[in-house]
Amino acid sequence: MSDSEVGFNAVANTADMDMEALESDTRRKKNEQDELNQKIEAFLGSGGSIDVIEPHVLADPPKKPVSNYGSQPI
Repeated sequence: MSDSEVGFNAVANTADMDMEALESDTRRKKNEQDELNQKIEAFLGSGGSIDVIEPHVLADPPKKPVSNYGSQPI
């Protein structure tokens, strides 16, 4: 086996491992999505509701600026 064949096999094996990791990650995300959908359906089925909040609405109102100018003793 030549050096180029060995290098190609190493790249092919790495690509196979990357593809397996991608498929595993995709399956994991699909399972998480299904689980979340089941929880949402259970929440809504038990009388819960989901409120849609506009993107520009902030959770905390703006705070008054604080001035520390002259706060140190002389």
